[in-house]
Amino acid sequence: MDKILIIISLITTFSFSQSQLSIENHLRTRQVHLDFHTSEHIPNIGEKFDKKNFQRALIMGRVNHINIFSKGHHGYSYYPTKIGTQHPNLKFDLLGKQLEACKEINVKCPLYFAVGWSVLDAEQNPDWVMKDENGKMLTANLDLNAKPNDIRPHYSWKCLDPTPGGGYHNYILKNVEEICKRYDDLDGFWFDIYHIKPYSFTSYSKRRMVEEGVNFNNTDEMEKSFALALKDHMRELRELVEKYHPNATVFFNSATHIANKSIFKEALYEMNTHAELEDLPTTWGGYDKLPLEAKFHLGKGTPIVAMSGKFHKAWGEFGGFKHPDAIKYEAAAMISFGASCNFGDQLHPSGEMDFETYTNIGKAYEYVEKIEKYGPGGTPYSNLGVWLSLDHSADQGLVNMLLQLHKDFIVANENNLDKLDIILIPSKNNISQNQLKILQDWLDNGGKLIVFGNGMLDSSNKKFLIDLGCEYISDSPYDFDFTTISETIGYDIVKTPFVNYDSAIRVKLTDGKPLGMIREPYFNRTYEKYSSHRETPYKLEDSSFPSAVKKNNTIFFTHSLDKLYYDHGMRIHRQLLENAIEELKINQYVNVINFPSSGRISLLNQEKNNRFILHLLYSPPILRADKVQVIEDFVSLSETFVEFRIPKKVKKIYRVPDYKEIDFKYKNGIIKIKIPNFKMHTAIVLEY
Repeated sequence: MDKILIIISLITTFSFSQSQLSIENHLRTRQVHLDFHTSEHIPNIGEKFDKKNFQRALIMGRVNHINIFSKGHHGYSYYPTKIGTQHPNLKFDLLGKQLEACKEINVKCPLYFAVGWSVLDAEQNPDWVMKDENGKMLTANLDLNAKPNDIRPHYSWKCLDPTPGGGYHNYILKNVEEICKRYDDLDGFWFDIYHIKPYSFTSYSKRRMVEEGVNFNNTDEMEKSFALALKDHMRELRELVEKYHPNATVFFNSATHIANKSIFKEALYEMNTHAELEDLPTTWGGYDKLPLEAKFHLGKGTPIVAMSGKFHKAWGEFGGFKHPDAIKYEAAAMISFGASCNFGDQLHPSGEMDFETYTNIGKAYEYVEKIEKYGPGGTPYSNLGVWLSLDHSADQGLVNMLLQLHKDFIVANENNLDKLDIILIPSKNNISQNQLKILQDWLDNGGKLIVFGNGMLDSSNKKFLIDLGCEYISDSPYDFDFTTISETIGYDIVKTPFVNYDSAIRVKLTDGKPLGMIREPYFNRTYEKYSSHRETPYKLEDSSFPSAVKKNNTIFFTHSLDKLYYDHGMRIHRQLLENAIEELKINQYVNVINFPSSGRISLLNQEKNNRFILHLLYSPPILRADKVQVIEDFVSLSETFVEFRIPKKVKKIYRVPDYKEIDFKYKNGIIKIKIPNFKMHTAIVLEY
């Protein structure tokens, strides 16, 4: 039986990978995601839909791909259906009309299908709603005891369980098969809402866990069981779509986000034909969320689409407008990090397209048309790797430092160490025994390592997995501490003790060299003992515990500098990282000189085209309101230089989008050029 399962798995994997190879060839670059979540209490649905106006809007927006809706969050379908329920106030096949309109002007149009949030299905089938251990319905931001006229929170619903073994899974399959049979040559499906809850106690999920022998007192086991069941659900959907439309794209939203959750750890993203990376940087995710996720999925060989919205504050808001300059910057950033572009919109219930929206998107996509050949199809290229810990504050804090230092990176794993000269290990351990052996071999053969905090401690947090020149003693008894730094890594850092808002672990030197020491406070701040406004002052002598240790090709920081930077953003901590990289004498492929810290760089290799592309972006996000960032000012930059140490013979260098050629010479294996004046974005192409 096991052999049969293995063969089936191999066949499935092969067919998926074969179809994925063709995706990159027709994954369009200028996309829109068109929401249409429409209440049954609104009349005359779609009555103002006009094919010519719909096409006009897409042409104005320079859109070549739009995700349109088959079934929305309210649970209604927008086409005649015998399986589901057509919206009661829709009198015609709106989906069919949109498909016809798109095909006439050669616009790709995958179909949106709501899964985890479907109000009608939840109301009519309460047994499909996720339950907790006590049988209570699981909800998102919803009060089950609210009165009819109480204000309903935004984004609130009963969470549905689509795992196999339950009626909802079968219902979804029947819906999707009906759509596949009804319409010819579908471009794809876009399935939404898979991130809701980590596990479920519906009757069928509970039955599955019992059959699998899951320990109900072990959260990890329950989460893994649910994630793998979701993966089976996705696999069946993917196979169903491929049966009728073998060239169609298939995407399951939420499976691509990097997180310490089973939905990511069990690689549910493998069920996608491509990865779509959702973000609304003005209010959630931020402008530095995309680079890490883009580099991860591109590193897997997966084509990517970056998704934002035309909205100012929230997904789906009516009347919310992001300025065209902000859309243009986001679109340029998407291309820069190797992604196709997608901006969300929501169609008015009347079916009438908003031309202002597509005018704004069109201004951005006019620029994208000029640069789109120089992003998608490229892979991140760097000799510096970041090992994922799956602790968000650790990973993102480290990434934030690297982005601001213009130290380009790729995501390191056991399969790409031969491409790397240095790896940075965040402050939470996420290294298996097999990975550890490969990592140790790489280190023994000249690899260089920077480690933070607990990143190299074993599962008991008592012993280092790699010899860092010190031994673990204990955690600190203090809530905070201070650091004094040696001259070795002390460039541009104060010589007096500086505060760390969380304390370091205590280690004892063996044969490592201390690069800094811990200065401890007199005592923790308590009601019994305190001094001044905040942290207690430091003692006048260093402790015996180092803050940084160097041994051979490794530097170890006893603080979680990554988390400290994520939470507090103190420049000294970022400078420590930069100095450590310099101390290990790493020559990165790109060194950018005189470029603001809020500028961003991305080096891509388009091997098929024999060229590298260095993208430079500059328009710093501004905090305009509580938790609202905007892009507003495009400032001209004129004195930026770049040094390239590319391991290829460069034949020609020019700038995009104006194709102005740049003169260059090699000196000691280095190409140094001055970047011509630019605003917001430019790309430097190096043909080899």
